[in-house]
Amino acid sequence: MSPEHTGGNRAYIFLNGDFEKPVRDWPERPADGDLVLAADGGGRHVHALDWPLNCLVGDLDSLEPALVAEFTARGVEISRHPVEKDEIDFELAMKVARRKGYSDIEVLGALGGRWDMTFGNLFLPRASGWGSSRIRFRHGPWDFLVISGPAEFIEHGRVGDLISLLPLGEDVRGVSLDGCYYPLHKEILRAGFSRGLSNQMTEPSLRLKFDSGALLIAHRAELPPVD
Repeated sequence: MSPEHTGGNRAYIFLNGDFEKPVRDWPERPADGDLVLAADGGGRHVHALDWPLNCLVGDLDSLEPALVAEFTARGVEISRHPVEKDEIDFELAMKVARRKGYSDIEVLGALGGRWDMTFGNLFLPRASGWGSSRIRFRHGPWDFLVISGPAEFIEHGRVGDLISLLPLGEDVRGVSLDGCYYPLHKEILRAGFSRGLSNQMTEPSLRLKFDSGALLIAHRAELPPVD
């Protein structure tokens, strides 16, 4: 049930944190060729959505045994690991996605609950080896992306969307940003300072380029008014 190569399709990884369905660009069902993984208790979110599940990963200490049995009966690939291990279940799921050839990854249920796990999830793509992947954390109106330089990036949204750029662990150099209220041109965003916080999109797309370092990009959608 789990394809070993995707030809560029998307992987969805569901974690055991709070789940709020994304408000934009969210499919009713995964497309053909997409991969759906659950990291342990994230399986309950997949089950609630009635999505197909390709692979369940982790120590399975946070998922009801009845759901584990149901997924097993459906023929879902189960990758069980010991409770005492060096990796969190999200990291194990990421490794499965990469091994199967996926680099476009959307992560759901990564936020809320335990703050230590929330930050651990957001910082994980900063590790060496994930830089070539497009990893987007999604939660309601919020999207979070971790991108390592050198990079050129276009983000689509709506005029008025909130954008914040947060350096991760070191200064980010050569930052140019267009399509926002506060543009940047070959500037340095210094780690530990607030220079990149609370910008706003002035065009339907922003263009970001930087030479070195890693950025956490926070994007909150400005929702259209309800008639």
